[in-house]
Parts: sequence; C-alpha cells; structure tokens
Amino acid sequence: MSIKNKSILGAKISYLLPGFLFLLPLSLGAISTFKGQLVYLKECRVCHLSSRIFVQTHSSAEWEKILDAEGVRLSDIHLNAEEKHVNSKDRVRKSSHKHFKSENYNKKYPKLRDFIIETAKKNEAIDANYRE
Repeated sequence: MSIKNKSILGAKISYLLPGFLFLLPLSLGAISTFKGQLVYLKECRVCHLSSRIFVQTHSSAEWEKILDAEGVRLSDIHLNAEEKHVNSKDRVRKSSHKHFKSENYNKKYPKLRDFIIETAKKNEAIDANYRE
C-alpha cells in the first residue's frame, strides 16, 4: 500500500471514528431494549398478549412509577392480584408466581423495565406526530 493510500485511509478512519463513538451508546440501548422485549415475550406474553397493546395501557410516566428500581411494585401487583384479575388457567398463575419469586426475575427485570418504558416513550412520540 502506498503512502498516499495509507494517509487517505487514516483520514477516512479519523472522520468515521467519532460517528461510531456517537452511535455506540444508541446501539447499546437498542440491544438492552431488544433483550427486554425477549424477556417480555418469554415471561409476560402468555397473560398480557401483544407488548404494544400492553404498554399502551399506561403513559411512560405511569410506567416509571409502576416499574420502580428493583421491581418490587410490579412483583407485588402480580403476586397480590385478585382472582378476577388473574388468568383462570392454574398453570399460568402458578408460572407467573414462580417467575416473580425467582432469582431470574431479579436478573432480567432491568431489561424488561427498559423495554417497557422505552416502548411507551416511542408510542407517545408516534402519537404526538400523528396529532400534529
């Protein structure tokens, strides 16, 4: 490779590097949100069905209150639900209770929280664009 080609390559890299560094946090956020969606699909969809419809039941501000830092409130909502609010299939109720009492819930909760809040914010932004 000639010296001229090396300097052109170096110039291209120096222009592209800041762009990649700028996009890196965005892509990491997208990965976290995607992992949260996978948690939703695996653990929550049985009872709550479509995540888009489920997330629209509250605003992002309401979700932030429901989804406190450690997930205690969300867990309490599910573990203390009245019978009429719980799916009548015993296997679903038992698996839900088992999930919220497990270590797995504590590990996966932050990803689920990020997914729900980010999805609610995106839905609000889309709704605001339609109103304009």
